[in-house]
Amino acid sequence: MPVRTAAQYMESLKDDRSIYIEGERIKDVTKDNRFVGAAETMAELLQMQHEKDLKEVLTYNSPTSGESVGMSHIQPKSKEDIKARGDAMKVWMDATCGMLGRSPDYKNVMVSAWAAAAKSFERETFDGSANIKNYYEYVRENDLMMTHVLVNPQVDRSRPAHLQESEIVAQIVKETDAGIIVRGARMVATLCALANEIIVMPAAVTWQTNEEHKTTNYAFGFAIPTSTPGLKFICRPPVGHLSAASPMDGPLSLRYDESDGVAVFDDVLVPWERVFLFRDKEAEAVIRGKTGAGPHALHQSVVRATSKSEFMMALALAIAKSTKIDEHNHVQVMLAETINIAEFARTCRIGAEAEAHETQFGTFAPAMRHISLWQGMFWKLYNRQCEIINTLGAGGLVGVPSYAELAGEVKGDVEKYFQTANADSPKRIKLNRLAYDAALSSFAGRQRLYEQYYSGDPMRSMSLMYRMYPKDEHIDRVHNMLDDLEKRQNPEWPKQDSGAAFNRNWK
Repeated sequence: MPVRTAAQYMESLKDDRSIYIEGERIKDVTKDNRFVGAAETMAELLQMQHEKDLKEVLTYNSPTSGESVGMSHIQPKSKEDIKARGDAMKVWMDATCGMLGRSPDYKNVMVSAWAAAAKSFERETFDGSANIKNYYEYVRENDLMMTHVLVNPQVDRSRPAHLQESEIVAQIVKETDAGIIVRGARMVATLCALANEIIVMPAAVTWQTNEEHKTTNYAFGFAIPTSTPGLKFICRPPVGHLSAASPMDGPLSLRYDESDGVAVFDDVLVPWERVFLFRDKEAEAVIRGKTGAGPHALHQSVVRATSKSEFMMALALAIAKSTKIDEHNHVQVMLAETINIAEFARTCRIGAEAEAHETQFGTFAPAMRHISLWQGMFWKLYNRQCEIINTLGAGGLVGVPSYAELAGEVKGDVEKYFQTANADSPKRIKLNRLAYDAALSSFAGRQRLYEQYYSGDPMRSMSLMYRMYPKDEHIDRVHNMLDDLEKRQNPEWPKQDSGAAFNRNWK
C-alpha cells in the first residue's frame, strides 16, 4: 500500500494494545487527552506525504511495488540520495519545531540501514539476514511507525544482567517451534503508545561467566507489533498541562509529548520470522558497529537538531524584540550565541551530507566526522539556548496569565497591563506561554534530558570519538615542526648581530 493517510494511521492505533498510565489501562489512545495531541501530530506528518507540493520531497517510488513510500526508507546510493533524505526529514522537523525525537523517520532510516547490511545478520548462531530484509520491506510498504527499546532496567548497574535478580531484564526463557518466548522488561520505549511496531535490539552485555547458554538469553534482536499478546507498556505521566484553560498555554507540550514507557514482556511469543539475532554474544557489536546504521540514525538527529536550534533561536529573537531589549549590547551577544548554535547544527548537517561516502554494502552514508562533532556538543548547546530564553524572558515567563484570561472577566486589565513595546497583550501572552513551554516547563526539562541521553551516554560518545579520530597525523605534525626548527636553529643565536633565531627556509 502507498503512504498512509492521517485517518488510516489513527485507525491503526485502535488495536487493543496494552498501555498503562497513571494507574489505568487506556483502551483507545486516540481518545485519551494524554496521548491524542501527539497522535494527531504524527497523523499530520503522514498526511503531509499526500500534499501536492510536498509529495515529491517526502516520498519516492518503491523499488518493489512502485507505490509512493516515505523518503526516509530510501537506501541511498549517492550523495544526492543522502541530501534528498535530509531535505525530506527537514520538512517534518520544521513542522514540529524539532521537538519530536521519535518522529517516524528516526527508525525508518535505521531499519533501512540494517536491511542494506543484511549480510551482517548472517551469524553462526542464527541467520537473520532474510528476516531483516523482509521486515524492512514490510514496514516500508505499509508505512508503519516504530519504536524501540535498547536499554535494560536501571536496577543494579554494577553487575551484568545475568547476575542480577532473575527475570527483571528481558530475556529468552524458552524456545518453541513457533519462536522464542521472552520475559522481563526493557526501557525506554519513546512513542510506545503511538507506534505500530516495537524493535528490541541488544543491550550492552558483560560476559563474565562460563554459563554461556544462560548469558546468551539476553543476546537477541527482534521486532513485533505493539499489540502483541503479553506485551504491555507502562508510561510516565504526561508533561503537558492537561488542565490548561486554553490550548495556547501549552502550544508545544500539548502537541509534542510523544510519551515514554517501559516495555514489559510477559512470556511474549516472538515468531522466528521476526527474529534478527539469536543467542549471539556479539549481537550488540552487530547492531552498533557492523551494520553501519549509526550514521544514518544520527543523520536524522542532526537534521532535527538544526530545526530545533533554529526554532529556539527564533524564539529568543522574538522575546527580545517584544520588549526592545534587543537594543542592548549584552542582549545582542546572547542572541548572537543562539544564532551561532543554530548555524553550528546546520553546518554539521551540510558537512555530513557533502562528505557522504560509499559503504561496503553499496549504499552511501553521511560523514560521521561531522555528526560526531554535533553529537558531542549539541546537548550542551541546546541547554544554553534554553538558559538564554529564560534569561531574556525572566519574570515575564511566569508573570503572564493564561491565554484564557483574554476571554474572561478581567479582559480589560489583561489587555492593558500585559502589552509590551512591540506586542499587544494577546501576542505577548502567546509568545511568553510558548517560551515557558519551550525552555522552563516539565516538557522543556524532558526535552533537555532527551537531548543528553537519547543516543547513549554522551561521555561514552565523546570517548568513542576520541578513540576513532585520526590523532597520529596531527601529533606527527607537531613533532615534525619541532624537528624542522631544531635543524634550522641559528648556532650564533643569541649574539646581537647573529640574525634570526632560526635560519630562513626559502631559497
